[in-house]
Amino acid sequence: MRKTERAAWVLLLAIWAVPGHAQPVAVTDLADVDPDEGRIERVHGSVGSGVVGVPVAGGGDMDGDGHADTAFAAMLASPLGRDRAGQVFVAFGDGVIRGTSDTAQSDPEILAFFGDQVQENTGSEIWIDDVTGDGLADLLICRQNFSPDGGARIGAGALTIVPGQAALRDRAAAGQPVDLRMPAPELSVTTLLGAQAGERLGIWVRTGDVTGDGIADLVIGADRRDEGGVADAGTAYVIRGGAHLDGGGQIDLAGFGTTALIGDIARIRPPDGSSDYHFGATVQMADLDGNGRAEVLAAAALNRAGASLAPLGGSGNGSGGAPDGTVYIAWDDNFTGDWLPPPDFVVGEGPGSATIINGASDNTTFGEEMLGGLDYDNDGAPDLFVGDLTANGWAGISRSFAGTGHVIYDIETFKGASFDLQTPPPNIEMATFLGPIGGAIAGDTALHGDFDGDGRDDLAFSSPHDNPLGRTNAGTLHVLLGRDGRWPGFSDLAPGAYPGADEVAIHEIYGANGDASGNVGDTLAYSAASGDLNDDGVADLIINEMTGDGLAPNTVDVGNLLLIDGAATLARIFADGFED
Repeated sequence: MRKTERAAWVLLLAIWAVPGHAQPVAVTDLADVDPDEGRIERVHGSVGSGVVGVPVAGGGDMDGDGHADTAFAAMLASPLGRDRAGQVFVAFGDGVIRGTSDTAQSDPEILAFFGDQVQENTGSEIWIDDVTGDGLADLLICRQNFSPDGGARIGAGALTIVPGQAALRDRAAAGQPVDLRMPAPELSVTTLLGAQAGERLGIWVRTGDVTGDGIADLVIGADRRDEGGVADAGTAYVIRGGAHLDGGGQIDLAGFGTTALIGDIARIRPPDGSSDYHFGATVQMADLDGNGRAEVLAAAALNRAGASLAPLGGSGNGSGGAPDGTVYIAWDDNFTGDWLPPPDFVVGEGPGSATIINGASDNTTFGEEMLGGLDYDNDGAPDLFVGDLTANGWAGISRSFAGTGHVIYDIETFKGASFDLQTPPPNIEMATFLGPIGGAIAGDTALHGDFDGDGRDDLAFSSPHDNPLGRTNAGTLHVLLGRDGRWPGFSDLAPGAYPGADEVAIHEIYGANGDASGNVGDTLAYSAASGDLNDDGVADLIINEMTGDGLAPNTVDVGNLLLIDGAATLARIFADGFED
């Protein structure tokens, strides 16, 4: 990306310590931060509209130059005249977080990928990780409304794997985008096809090492799959990573146990009779017991604008799930051996352990966001974060669609358990954060890592429709700095209601722009990832301004990719103004 070579230190006004016990510990106001002076980098969108989502990904090195790369998607873009086919941009990194790029202009460090079919919505979700096992990160592109068989299997969905390779950067330098209708054979692009019309394979994807072989595996949601005559029950496929995903061509999951993935594929399902559960609408992998093998998580919870988009000739469905929302955990002992015959089981009835967590009465979509495997209280045991963007309050406080974020400590304690948060187990220790205003939808997006470089894991989640400093829909990112000890059982993020810094140190990042005439605020942030982008050994933040404006004419609300230097931005600053 083009970067202006100026001093990398941002204006001191960008961060300030906040006195008192009813405020965040520190604030970064993006309106005061100049990307050319460092700490942030902005890649402006230029196509489509961000109003239904702008997925982001990053943290892995795709081109082999030693620097982490990032990506973002414009699922409503219409490349080559293909209405809503969708488009994905990869922004190759150079180890520096600084400057501004514009995808409307030719840039040797930005590569575009074009969706194939009308209303395919390529980029409905994206992720970056090394799933082929060659040491280079790969790009995973979800195409939730792809229709195989020449369009006959309407809305079956697809997931495309673009193996990392130096040739990708060469194509960017040559101004040669990748057309997913006919990708160059030398790129070895592999596409997994949804098994059933309307099952929507690729509504979500995440990675982790479930087998412990050092190669990232995949879990892919297909939330509208019908099971046993039950509509929209949903399912999730687990695909073992390895060189078999670097062969190019298509693999049709309609064959399940007889495809080229035999021995490398499994499937998990919700309980029988799970009508409209949309199991797999959100999926995750995380090592929750510290044994070096990831667990597989799938939620029965859906409230997502992008899911309302319909394939050509089909229908969309943007909401549903179990009552209050449910998180299902299939522990790694379900995925041992040679996977022959392919494991195919209901969570809780499989060969290994399961945990099932139902939301409480204040919840509506518990599980719409999930993260796990890091240790926020520094006690050596992995924790679990679960978001509910449409929760209507907590702890006796009613606040419609404020959203909540829930941290369950030492989640391994509940291996094999099934419970709900209305009447939780007596030994559970949990921290719940309530969104600042009604409609904030807190907990919709989350990311984690050691952002401040102090050796303790931090957690961040957004309130994308918050109104910081009176900026309607500018959005707020709440960064909860990890500590030696647990956060309070309940924290209200409403202005003036914050707990003291001795209980939870919160650094807030405010979106730069609110609503204006004909222009939605920035909506910070509706998608997120993390990774070390500037080679300083500290995790950085990869987020979106979902309805941020581009630089080119007529690019209002297209959505932007925003990179934030963790170490430079989130150093611990307490109310006395001194760093920890």
